[in-house]
Amino acid sequence: MPMFVVEYTYSPETSSGRDDHRTDHHAWLAELVRRKVVLSSGPLADRTGAQFIVDAADEDTVTRLFTHDPFAQANLVSKVLISKWNPLIGEIRT
Repeated sequence: MPMFVVEYTYSPETSSGRDDHRTDHHAWLAELVRRKVVLSSGPLADRTGAQFIVDAADEDTVTRLFTHDPFAQANLVSKVLISKWNPLIGEIRT
């Protein structure tokens, strides 16, 4: 199955909203990790966004999946970039 990197960009104006929804966002992610759909995730070091490594059939599946994120449902993500990724070296390989 292909891998994808999903990158979120956040706006400083939505910081308090993300704080309000962070528990639900983490629970949503934890379920995807449990199902081995999200392999890794975390905020960018400067806190302007986050990245997720996703194992999914295709980009449409990833797009639909990430509409269920509580952050996305609360309009707290300014931009979403989905890139197909082909890891060759390291722990994650296709």
